[in-house]
Amino acid sequence: MNERTAAWPGDVPFSWRPTASLAEGSHFESTCFTMSAHLGTHADAPSHVVPGGPGAGALPLERFLGRARVVDLPGRGEVGPDALPARALGVERILFRTGGLSFLAPLAAVRLAEKGARLVGTDGASVDPEDAEDLPVHRALLERGVLLLENLDLSAVDPGEYTLIALPLRLTDLDAAPVRAVLLRQKAPGRI
Repeated sequence: MNERTAAWPGDVPFSWRPTASLAEGSHFESTCFTMSAHLGTHADAPSHVVPGGPGAGALPLERFLGRARVVDLPGRGEVGPDALPARALGVERILFRTGGLSFLAPLAAVRLAEKGARLVGTDGASVDPEDAEDLPVHRALLERGVLLLENLDLSAVDPGEYTLIALPLRLTDLDAAPVRAVLLRQKAPGRI
């Protein structure tokens, strides 16, 4: 993350400054930074869209750690419930590769929740389109207890089964938290 990391329109971009410098006679280097909690790869907390919902500090870590499936989300624009790939259903942690071209319809989000999703991730800046003022997909998922990962870098990741490690920072009262997401490829079971 740096000053070139794209921010959601109207959001606070990343900036930093030194607070102590070896070059200026300090015995150590120290910096501070400012940014939106939704910058870069991040986890959205229910409090992002649900009044009185828990903040980022209350996110259950087990949701962000374990088996996950990466699936390509087809087409451009909104993907409805009937266009969801079958491999996306019945999966606890589902990560969508969209190339920034497609996003879920609210009813597709409901279908994912009904079929057992507990975490939905996307390589898009949001699970909603940029012009969605009321964030209906966020609401459909977070109101059903499905947590969100957004702005994942899946550009070098093939569809398939992985172990996800994406622990959000424990920023107690915030509505989102930065995440360093890692995928470990699952090995196919061997034959005896």
